[in-house]
Amino acid sequence: MKYQNPILYGDYSDPDVIRVGEYFYMISSSFTYLPGIPVLRSRDLVHWELIGYAAERLPFPAYEAPAHKRGTWAPSIRYHDGLFYVYVCLPDEGLIAFTARDPAGRWDFHYVKDVVGWIDPCPLFAEDGSVWLVHGLAASRAGINNMLFIHRMSEDGFQVLDKGTLVYHGADHGDVTVEGPKLYLRQGTYWILCPAGGVQPGYQLALRSDRILGPYERKVVLSQGTTTVNGPHQGGWIEDGQGRDWFIHFQDVGCYGRVPHLQPVSWDSGWPVMGCGGEPVLSGDTGLPEGPGGIPVSDDFQGRLGLQWQWQANPNPLWWNVDSRGLNLRCAPAASLFEAGQFLSQLMQYRNFDMDVRLRLSPQDGDAAGIAMMGYSYSMICLEKSRIRVRTGSVREVSRWIPDRVTEKEEASVPWTDASVMLRMQVREGRVSYLYGSGDESLSPLGGEYPLTCGGWTSARPGLFAMNKEGRWGGWAQVRNCRVQPVGM
Repeated sequence: MKYQNPILYGDYSDPDVIRVGEYFYMISSSFTYLPGIPVLRSRDLVHWELIGYAAERLPFPAYEAPAHKRGTWAPSIRYHDGLFYVYVCLPDEGLIAFTARDPAGRWDFHYVKDVVGWIDPCPLFAEDGSVWLVHGLAASRAGINNMLFIHRMSEDGFQVLDKGTLVYHGADHGDVTVEGPKLYLRQGTYWILCPAGGVQPGYQLALRSDRILGPYERKVVLSQGTTTVNGPHQGGWIEDGQGRDWFIHFQDVGCYGRVPHLQPVSWDSGWPVMGCGGEPVLSGDTGLPEGPGGIPVSDDFQGRLGLQWQWQANPNPLWWNVDSRGLNLRCAPAASLFEAGQFLSQLMQYRNFDMDVRLRLSPQDGDAAGIAMMGYSYSMICLEKSRIRVRTGSVREVSRWIPDRVTEKEEASVPWTDASVMLRMQVREGRVSYLYGSGDESLSPLGGEYPLTCGGWTSARPGLFAMNKEGRWGGWAQVRNCRVQPVGM
């Protein structure tokens, strides 16, 4: 199966991957967006299907509202004794595990340890029956970082049995921001694969030892070198069942997020060599037969929400329902779109695209419904009472203890007396503009072009919303369909 990198043009940051039988499974971070931790499946490592989420919701009060830069950071996935395991640390709430017999079905929640500041956990179910966990630390919570610790776990993987052993300190080797470790046992050797150096300038380390608690030898096994692929690191190592090894990592592409790349892995003197001579490749051939794939983007809302949609907080059934008319969104109270849990968005899958939405609103005072592109600078077009407006918002990130300061302003507006409208978002090379009209043959532009920007460690995110800015529950917006069409492909 020939492929081009990136294998997906979506913000699947901090990917991890395993193989179970004929399928590969990949997960990624999702932060405040819920359901969280998307689960993808592939037969060929190139074409991926979204089959569900590990975290239906996060059972902590903070996630009843948007919790930008919190939530699910860098999860890991493993398979042991017929059970799929996903481990993740919420930086303020502790170590959590999710388990499932069927990764496309319901995942069970396990609260493993109440701890602050742990990040990026990964278990190892060793051949001798022992269970171990490696993790890093977040300086913003723990006061220190750049260190990796390994703990002994209970046989079921749901209890931490010791205070942990420091197995790697980046400062001892000239590394900064060592995090995202993945723990493996291969042919009697213990391996920790971990990124260092930060997101864009960083590189991938391989650490090896004959003993689980070290000492570990260190080697840089993937770096940008002479290529255009910045910061190639943080991902998962996989054997394909045909005797070949692969590594899936992300590349930061700015407002489009952190997109996954696939690198071949060879071996030299007992060390993995990723890509071509330790530099990332832009194309290759997996040697596997082509499998099905495709991430949903458009939706007719027939019977349920498509799997691509995520809320900006724990899903609240008061926000929506689906019936024969399509998706009904309640104009729930929110001071701004950035603070609206009911913002319903998806990951971009294309660099350039149009998103068309047909909606109907019988507004009460303060109601607005439309489409938006979320980020720390965001924009929207919305239908309100007798008008269509384009608005922008900006976020000043103060600290994790002080709420973000959000400012919204109107950019343009026109009178509109109909209850129905068609709205279009046009995304072109990192900028977005908006159009409106009664149908796709009669659309008019409104406002200007606005930059796409990242959110709290996420890409810009296109989505739908209905809200009431007067602090009360308003009316309903009916969304007949949402069409996403790539442009220039």
